[in-house]
Amino acid sequence: MQILGNIFIAVIFVSVIGSIFTVISLFVNHVLRLTLPLWFSSCGIIFFCVPFLSPDVLLISPEMQDWINGFRIASFLWACGCGVFLVHDIIRFMFAKRAIKSYRICYNERLNSIYFKCAAATTLKKVPILYCGTLDNPICVTGVICPVIIMNETIIEQLTDSELSVVFFHELTHVRRKHALLERIYDYVCILNWMNPFSWIAKGNFSLHCETDCDSHTMKMLREKVTETEYASAIIRLLKFSTVRAVKPGNGIGALDFLLTKRRIKKITARTSKIKDRLIAFMLAVFLALMLVFSMRFSREIFYPYPAYDTGIEYSAGYIE
Repeated sequence: MQILGNIFIAVIFVSVIGSIFTVISLFVNHVLRLTLPLWFSSCGIIFFCVPFLSPDVLLISPEMQDWINGFRIASFLWACGCGVFLVHDIIRFMFAKRAIKSYRICYNERLNSIYFKCAAATTLKKVPILYCGTLDNPICVTGVICPVIIMNETIIEQLTDSELSVVFFHELTHVRRKHALLERIYDYVCILNWMNPFSWIAKGNFSLHCETDCDSHTMKMLREKVTETEYASAIIRLLKFSTVRAVKPGNGIGALDFLLTKRRIKKITARTSKIKDRLIAFMLAVFLALMLVFSMRFSREIFYPYPAYDTGIEYSAGYIE
């Protein structure tokens, strides 16, 4: 029980640091209106998982500690919650895998011709299989080890050849950039920090950053073939088809989806400045350095040896009385 309690303390620590990182990231992204690069958003995974400690503290105290009954109950409930969410994730994965087996491989000549041309241009070593399914989304990527692309053929066939190229390039870029893998890792981050709402908020925000990162890299590949306006138009048209198809009340596009799409389109059509991008990257790097310093300083007040302010004496991990 003591080991479980120490692990729970470490989880609380990383959860606090990860929450601080998330709040500041949301402020920069949604209040200051700065688009965060994916490498910075990925750091949220690290802060929610890895405790950055001062060199002179130990994660697990070598001393016997008196555990408060309430804390024991809390650590036990946390472990049970992790187990429940993990089982739910495994069941969901099994159902998703079973659903993919029920889908059929796409044999539409027009769709396959455009798809494989796009795949060849992305230089992927292994081209994902293109399936026809009945998902609510018009098209999506699923799978981590062996990713596949599932599309709603009824909706996709209504797009023009140019729009199809944009859509296929976009999904293939998701595969090339390993977005599905990163989002899968974030799923386990949320399982570990299930009691912290900021971890779930961070995951949703990270998914948006994956989309903007995908838009940016897709536009670089299509720079001489498709304009920014045509790319944005393809996204709007695909969104229009998926909204019209939603016949049940509440299944259409929501206010949040509209705002996220609006932000993506604004980012696509905006002119980029290399100087501004480098300045933002430098500021974000400085912020990460400050977060590491804060984390190590904060750890001195939590982990063994006991905080210096309790006794007025500075301790080190190698101190022996």
